Amino acid sequence: MIKIKSNYVIITICFIIIFTLVTRAQTSSIRQIKNNVSGLTKGVHYAIAKGYQASVLMWQIDAESGARMSAQFSGVVVSKDGVILSAAHVVMPDKTYKVMFPDGRECVAKGLGRITIPPTFMLPDAAMLKITRKGAWPFAEMGWSSILKVNTPCISIAYPESQEQRKPMVRFGRITLLKNEYGFLQSSCVMEPGDSGGPLFDLNGRVIGIHSGIQIPEVINYEVPIDTYRKFWQALSRPVNYTSLPSDSGIVTVDPSIKESSTIFNSKDVIEYLKSKLGCVKISSVIDGQEQQILATLLSTKGMVVKPAYYNKSILVSKSSQVGERPVITTPGGKAINARVIARSQTNDLVLLLADHVVEGGIKFDKLKTDAIDFTNLGMFLISPRPDSAAKIGVFGSLLLNLPKITSYGYIGAATDVKNDQLIITFIQPNSAAQISGLQTGDVIQAVDGKRVEDALDFLKALEKFNAGDTTSIKIFRNNSEYTKRVVLKYPPQKPATHPADLFAGGKSLHRDGFNKVFVHDSAIKAAECRGPVYDTNGRLLGINIARLSRTSTVAIPAATIKKIVLSNL
Repeated sequence: MIKIKSNYVIITICFIIIFTLVTRAQTSSIRQIKNNVSGLTKGVHYAIAKGYQASVLMWQIDAESGARMSAQFSGVVVSKDGVILSAAHVVMPDKTYKVMFPDGRECVAKGLGRITIPPTFMLPDAAMLKITRKGAWPFAEMGWSSILKVNTPCISIAYPESQEQRKPMVRFGRITLLKNEYGFLQSSCVMEPGDSGGPLFDLNGRVIGIHSGIQIPEVINYEVPIDTYRKFWQALSRPVNYTSLPSDSGIVTVDPSIKESSTIFNSKDVIEYLKSKLGCVKISSVIDGQEQQILATLLSTKGMVVKPAYYNKSILVSKSSQVGERPVITTPGGKAINARVIARSQTNDLVLLLADHVVEGGIKFDKLKTDAIDFTNLGMFLISPRPDSAAKIGVFGSLLLNLPKITSYGYIGAATDVKNDQLIITFIQPNSAAQISGLQTGDVIQAVDGKRVEDALDFLKALEKFNAGDTTSIKIFRNNSEYTKRVVLKYPPQKPATHPADLFAGGKSLHRDGFNKVFVHDSAIKAAECRGPVYDTNGRLLGINIARLSRTSTVAIPAATIKKIVLSNL
């Protein structure tokens, strides 16, 4: 008996020692992870502070009238007197360009040298411009691409076309290849049309590359090495279109005073540390007779005063346009729980659902980040958990912005014209909302949504407030009789995806714009994976992913908006 007790005591003591050592190791590991993330975040914020104001939006203009003559593109000012670096495929010598700074200042620049070599006219894709007005312009320091290493962290500050904003978007990545088969530097900082010519920075805030092109995989992005500009600086300073490498080249020196860091955090470690999968569940429903499955964010009402009908229930938030009839929640443990819609927000495309029973977990309201979103948020690391696969990592890319309705407006598919003082339907597109509702060519339109319309402009204005999926009524006159047709508006016809920027995995969300006061980030969230939560690395809910806008941008509804909508309905 004594021996057994002794062994028992020894075993117990050993267990305590091992447990203590493991606990200390885990605590040390967590502390190290937090320190790594904190250090990397500081580096990103430092680079943004150094490079943001020098990153400019541009397009070609007519020298006399100032009329816009091209699509938008990006650039970076690298000298106090206004030298701008950009890509050759968007700049021509002696052409005139409008330059827009993030602080609202505008000026004009002239195209200087560009270098593109036939037959592809792709390499080395370097160009220079110069602001014509004298002044002390914000500028960024040039770095050295020759001292970069694979995995060196980097950020992009440029203007993706899909957002149509006057302020740039921040993206985070790493150097993935020092020189590809075309001579480009490669990074994982995602880009799309509009970003061409924009800067790639190291975490010292120095320009190390200029955005050039992409391939279909999101991690393959081509950058003109900054050393190309250093080497051909004198040649690019002249307004010449070079079709071979200029003989006027300089020697590129290397700055030995600053060591480059190749440290980049392990996203798996951060996700394990955060353990932020709580709050993300699956929900299925029926739309147009077809079952669809999307994600929803689970909110905890513990400690809150709610309506009696909501006691011992759970609240979920998801995307309204993708939640239909008979919603059912699937918990992480595989349990199915029925739910019902209690509110919809047309403005934000959000839906609130009430579960029949309590779903374990959920995000507490004190974990919602409801303070103002400002410049200090740019570059903050974000984590978007998914219920059955690895979370996605990205960075806070923008201030709050509005995304105009470009692809999400209510489309009726009918053309009208005034004949004999009557507004007549002259054409109906096959399988359109107009045809499905029973409208016909020759119908006289009298009113839309109860308001009288007299011409084609009235008709368009009456419909412009509606989103795809909304229902309206159209009063018509046909064969000496009046009818009122119920019309469920559709999405406008989608252009087939042909550009590599539109062929990324998962594609764009069908309802991806028409949102107000949202932010974007660069996490590669597939369209079908939206509606889940997005956290910062301290575990605070920043918002809910509502749509994949483009190759570069996932759109999120801020937590403050979510809280306001939920509280107004509880």
